[in-house]
Amino acid sequence: MTEASISNQETANTQQNSVAEVEDPQPTYDEEEELESDFVQKYGPINVVYIKRPKQSRWLMRPHALNYFHNGVLYRTSGERSSGKIELYFDLTYVGIVSILASDATDHASAAAFLKYVLLFQGAYTIWADVKEFMNYYFNDDLSQRLYILWIICLLIVFTNSSKYVLDDVKSAAAVVVPYIICRLSFAISIWVYSIYVHQHRLQMRLYGTLVTITSLLFLIVIFVRTRAKIGVSVALYFLDVMSFIMSFHPYIKKVLSLEYSTAINIEHEVDRYGSFYIIAIGEFLAKVVSNSDLGSGIHVYVWRAIMVAVISYVFMWLYFNGDGSQSAIHALRRSAFSATTWFYAHLLLIGSMILTADSAGELIASKETSTAKHHAEATGGGTEELTVRETSEEEEVSMYAVAFFFCGGICVVMIALTVLALLDKPLDSPQTHYAPQIVRVGLRIPVGIIVLCLAFAEMSTTRLIGITMMLLVILFVYELIIGTPRKQLKSACKIATKTNRQNRSDMPPPGLQNTLDNRFSVDEEKTVG
Repeated sequence: MTEASISNQETANTQQNSVAEVEDPQPTYDEEEELESDFVQKYGPINVVYIKRPKQSRWLMRPHALNYFHNGVLYRTSGERSSGKIELYFDLTYVGIVSILASDATDHASAAAFLKYVLLFQGAYTIWADVKEFMNYYFNDDLSQRLYILWIICLLIVFTNSSKYVLDDVKSAAAVVVPYIICRLSFAISIWVYSIYVHQHRLQMRLYGTLVTITSLLFLIVIFVRTRAKIGVSVALYFLDVMSFIMSFHPYIKKVLSLEYSTAINIEHEVDRYGSFYIIAIGEFLAKVVSNSDLGSGIHVYVWRAIMVAVISYVFMWLYFNGDGSQSAIHALRRSAFSATTWFYAHLLLIGSMILTADSAGELIASKETSTAKHHAEATGGGTEELTVRETSEEEEVSMYAVAFFFCGGICVVMIALTVLALLDKPLDSPQTHYAPQIVRVGLRIPVGIIVLCLAFAEMSTTRLIGITMMLLVILFVYELIIGTPRKQLKSACKIATKTNRQNRSDMPPPGLQNTLDNRFSVDEEKTVG
């Protein structure tokens, strides 16, 4: 392969896009299209060479890299990428997976159920991340990749349907662990095979594929050990898997191996994929609201709970996609290795907590218990007959108390993750763009999350818990909507409102004329009555 020749000269302050003619892969697009690309404008300036994809084929295509670095220059396909149809089809599987995992946790709300949910969700999330990374680097939508997706979906069906019984016996544990191992080994084999053809990623992908194979096979230990050992081994292996990912793709490994070519991700595709998964988590709120349609007709307390939960889900959606309100910023995935790694794993906490919160909200909506207290009879001060009834359903009361902690604690973690994600981007706006700096614009998120967490200790009524939570989030929404709006836009909105108010006043007759008209109309009415 001949080295690319870059035609544009870099300016003193900003790196501009450059055009190159490359034999492998195909020729580039014209310079004008590159300069107008939203890619650099949205995620920060970088020295980039655009390449064309090979000719598409629905059967089989030679593996090729969509993005890679060569001597510090980013080579990537032209045009902004979004999720492919097969990727969206794959996401539909996770609509059911996350619902089953979260429902099992809230149906048996306890510390043990929470820990089980965390470990199972981590496994499902890791498989999703494998597919996402593979498609980010090599997506071509040919038959082999479609069959790979279908194969992973079949394994996930076995994994999910067996997840409730993972602690029962060895066979049940194997029904969960083995599909997980096969999913990961399928990913490792795929990147090993692709590394034969894609020399730009060869060393890093082979390293990561080897580490994935080792950590995956070690999960066989989980099948045969006792419950506490299962937890300890799983946590340790998940940690090793995270370290394997960091070690394989961190810029430090590029220096150690003196790599001329190295991997590069497509940022807009990553943002779109994580945004899609976040929408799945938000959809769990609305699914619980709609699925509780047997609450009865009319407007009553259960319907009000559902409406308040819908408002909560909308605020969460707005907070995520609004970010910190910056008009221009360097994205976390481009800012530094630390910010990129934090961005990846902050999404793990965000989405996992969001799904558990949504399922807990569904339980609170449909709950016939009016309180989340541990001992409802003591809280209500009921008589002997009521105490007897309450004692028979003590397990349900304790469950609702735990569900309230799932709901409030999940929101607290969500607010922390949303704050971290917003602060990871580096704003490029001038100080005069906004009325407040970045930290002030998003600084209320964590305090609101902590307040919501404390509500779980109050053991208040279910409706009041949801209502106060919604009120706090709406206040946060209004605050960020105002403080996050740029100065010019806010002043323009105020001028429009003032102008509209003046026009409405000018359309009204003067006070003296208005009094004369009122008196005339009253006289005419008296004559008419007479």
